[in-house]
Amino acid sequence: MKKLKYSILAAAFCMLPVTLTYANVDTSAITQQVKQAALNINTADVSQLSKLPGIGKKKAQAIIDYREAKGNFTSLEDLKMVKGIGKKLAAKLEGKISF
Repeated sequence: MKKLKYSILAAAFCMLPVTLTYANVDTSAITQQVKQAALNINTADVSQLSKLPGIGKKKAQAIIDYREAKGNFTSLEDLKMVKGIGKKLAAKLEGKISF
């Protein structure tokens, strides 16, 4: 009986490296798709910007007005300078926008 237990245990340990090998998934393609899906706020128009969470047409227009007056955005800190966009909204937009 002990021999059977040890045989089963040994077989389980032999299978472990095989299952771990299949668990490794290449996520670089997925990461690239997410980066491409991010909206560039320096080129987006009102309709594109208003699809972002927490951004309506008024805030979208404020972003465009600020961009035209001050130049392109380079960071979330720049975006927070737009009236109506604070820390919480900027945090929601992180990962969904690019500069």
